[in-house]
Amino acid sequence: MNFIKKKLNVILKSTIIFLLILSFYSSIILGFSWDEYFHHINGLVRFKFLSSWGEFQKYDFRNNKFYPGLYDTISYSIGHLIFLIDKKLFIKYLAEIMHIVNYAFASLSLLGLFLLTRRVFNKDIALLSCFITLLNPFFFGHMGMNSKDLIIFFSLIWFCYFFYLYCTEEKKQISNLIFFSIFVGFGCGVRLTFLVVIFPAVLFGIVYLIKKYKSNYIHLTKIFTIHVFVTFLITSFLVIICWPHILVEIHSKNFLNFFSLIIKNTINWNDGPQVGLLNGDFYLVYDSPRSYFLSFILYRMPIFISLLFFITYYFIFLENFIIKKNIQNFKIKFLIINLIALFPILLALILKINLYDNIRLFLFVIPFISLIASFSLNHLITFSSKSKKFKLFFIVIITLILISFYRFIMLTPYQYAYVNFSYPFYKNSIGKFEHDYWGASYKELVLKIKEKYSKEEISKFKIADCGGGDYTLMYYLNKYLGIKKTYSSQKDINNATHMVMNNRAFIDVFNNEVVKDLVDQKTAVFLLKDREKIFNTPGIKQLCFSNKNFSGKDLVVVSRKSLPLTIFRELKK
Repeated sequence: MNFIKKKLNVILKSTIIFLLILSFYSSIILGFSWDEYFHHINGLVRFKFLSSWGEFQKYDFRNNKFYPGLYDTISYSIGHLIFLIDKKLFIKYLAEIMHIVNYAFASLSLLGLFLLTRRVFNKDIALLSCFITLLNPFFFGHMGMNSKDLIIFFSLIWFCYFFYLYCTEEKKQISNLIFFSIFVGFGCGVRLTFLVVIFPAVLFGIVYLIKKYKSNYIHLTKIFTIHVFVTFLITSFLVIICWPHILVEIHSKNFLNFFSLIIKNTINWNDGPQVGLLNGDFYLVYDSPRSYFLSFILYRMPIFISLLFFITYYFIFLENFIIKKNIQNFKIKFLIINLIALFPILLALILKINLYDNIRLFLFVIPFISLIASFSLNHLITFSSKSKKFKLFFIVIITLILISFYRFIMLTPYQYAYVNFSYPFYKNSIGKFEHDYWGASYKELVLKIKEKYSKEEISKFKIADCGGGDYTLMYYLNKYLGIKKTYSSQKDINNATHMVMNNRAFIDVFNNEVVKDLVDQKTAVFLLKDREKIFNTPGIKQLCFSNKNFSGKDLVVVSRKSLPLTIFRELKK
């Protein structure tokens, strides 16, 4: 049995290394995602504000006042070092540089997952949790291109690691305090709601400390008060330092009003998509269905992960569940992991948070779900040679891993467009989901256009876009085709000859007789009180690919397994 486990450990480690290399490769060839270029510009203006000691005042654009911008500034600063060394290299490989930075932080977050899990449970569980996390196409697919959601996990896992050490070890309590405070500040510097994410861990930590110091509450109160103050100072500094808008509001004594506005908009973000698509059914983002996460499990999450996750709860009630015997205080630790993973989801369902972009906004829970799933996989590995029932279970899981991995590989580098084998043929899921919801395949599409058409032909194109990511598309059209203008606005779109699109769901409010008096036909602005009537008008919810106004001939297509991700279409006039 030890020989088999050693072999499996070698396979696990080799697979993890392979997946990390594949992720690095994918990060390099992926194009900018929907709002990545926005965050690059945000990092640029925040960097200029800091480096000029506040003299640079052109830091306000679009809705960037809602972003603390800490990671954007750090990411840009790293890129700026390359700019100082080689300007041409930085300009030519901007996306690749940003993706390598994101990849580095995502990889460090996996290291944090391994170290925390090894310390709390054991090395076998640590390896399995990292293995399952990397096999999750949504975590994997975002490693290089996501400058927000995976940074939340990076902050969360390292906070948990140092907070655990702070609670359990007294030797380096001050250094652990400083480190976990830095990661609280780092997370809040990306999204202020990070405080909600860490709430379960903090709550259990406080309970543990109360029990630990039950004979000396006065000492605990004194230490706790000082340490909370230190955490507050470090967190506040990291949140404010790269956020010029909040510095202005503090100076004008309008901080509380501004802060409440930020919290409100962070919880229910209204500047994102207005409509989404779940298994072929449209839903309104402001009224996201409570079945949202269930739909994700049924149709998107790899089946083997879902099975392992739920089987773990079955095994928990077995007397011979091996890890329950071998790990001290396993039930308490298991409860904490569950709360960290499920508390944000339950809160989102209770508060009816706006949900969109698949599982992107909750990527930080995927490693904890993988950790829960790793318990049952570890149990199956241990007992597969001792029980025919467990051996059969294990064979089924391995089979599901292999077929999932095949589809996973075939989608490279767009793993985040994964649909599970509820659709045996991937191409049959067209029109059921927004596959390339972040438009990261725009780069590949534009390069194909460049390869197919001459400069003279390209100069005659008047290109509009459907699906969002206007900054990203404009960046690639300019970089590779020399096109400096798109025809996407309402006043220009009738002049467009071609359309670049992904299969985003959207609200088509223009030229609709039912809503024409409720919507400004130039800006698409409408009153909030009219929202429900507008959104429930028949035919107003559309998909870019199938919209009749955008019908025409598909000239260039980026696809995986016969399913189009982005299309360059000649419009029918």
